Amino acid sequence: MDEKRRRGRPPTYSATDRQHLAELILQDGIRGTLRIIETPISLPTLSTIAREFGIPLRPGRRAQRKD
Repeated sequence: MDEKRRRGRPPTYSATDRQHLAELILQDGIRGTLRIIETPISLPTLSTIAREFGIPLRPGRRAQRKD
């Protein structure tokens, strides 16, 4: 019993992954980040990451970008 385990479920994404996701959310928003990344991640998880990094999000959907 050298090491104490934390209670609850362990974090799914590491700190560097969360930082990378936060940068993507800042650039493209949550829905845009869902389209860009290849790994499945839920919308509530992305909004939690945005809240953790203090990224302001407008309610509702954003206008579509025409590329």
